[in-house]
Amino acid sequence: MRFLILLLLVSLFSCQRQVTLNLPASDRPVYLWEAAWSPDGKYIAIGGNIDTLRILSAKDFTVVKTYAIHETITKVRWHPTKPLLAVATQTSKDGLVLVDYEADNLQYIPGAPPSGGRGLGWNSTGEVLAFGDNEGDIHFFSATGKLLRKVSTGQKTVIDLSWHPKRNELATVSEDISRYNYDQDSFLPIIKDRPEETLMLCVAWHPSGEFFVSGDYGDFEKDYPPLLRYWTADGTLLHSIERSKAEYRNLRWSPDGSTLASSSEAVRLWSSKGELLAEQVTPDLLWGVDWSPDGKRLVTSGDVGAVSIWTQQLRLIATTEE
Repeated sequence: MRFLILLLLVSLFSCQRQVTLNLPASDRPVYLWEAAWSPDGKYIAIGGNIDTLRILSAKDFTVVKTYAIHETITKVRWHPTKPLLAVATQTSKDGLVLVDYEADNLQYIPGAPPSGGRGLGWNSTGEVLAFGDNEGDIHFFSATGKLLRKVSTGQKTVIDLSWHPKRNELATVSEDISRYNYDQDSFLPIIKDRPEETLMLCVAWHPSGEFFVSGDYGDFEKDYPPLLRYWTADGTLLHSIERSKAEYRNLRWSPDGSTLASSSEAVRLWSSKGELLAEQVTPDLLWGVDWSPDGKRLVTSGDVGAVSIWTQQLRLIATTEE
């Protein structure tokens, strides 16, 4: 009897669950650019070109809250300690938005260019929010939405940014890698990604602060493969990895720093030394990827409006795909 009960429990745990996201009807393709797990582990924020920010319960993946935010949500970042989300948009009148999800209050932050932006992140203390726009500038705000500073990277755009985990320093990516020290209000030397002209889409500091990783677009017309690249803090190249058949769109480190998740035509897991640990090719190209705070689960979102939940070994737990 105990053996049968054990088999039943294992079967129930291993079954893939079908979940419903209740996306609005649309005559255009649905792209979910962002999936972000809250620091308390209770919620997952989903955004894309669906004119809304959706907050899912991480327990049963049902939609618990929605916020009307127009056009395309490109990035969502939870505040590390407060019930607050920062939401970046592009081609939208809403620009940059702060969402208090307990008070259900939206604060629209002025100053973003009409083209919007894609780089977004809180520093480790949550005192400063950095927003990188599509014109190459970085805007720095307080948690209350006050503009603290604006600087130009000299790049055409700021596609992604990542704060150093232990000091107020940013790495941003576009055609090259720019680094900015907020406390000293100064830029560090530019890092050239590769000899070929390519665009980088993502960057992520390792939790140790000893190195960071960038992912680029490649150039398929010129037969330049997308590359995942590991860099020391001073900009020395450690590893250059050619694996993906599509551009690297997003990178997120597990909380303990043991595993890097990347999104492209597959969800892949990498070690801190650049070793491929696991991969699952997906039907759609992926955009969003993020870890649960305990590092035991992973959420992804992509080009067909699907949201999926995975174990840390990339076994699929739940999905909105039919």
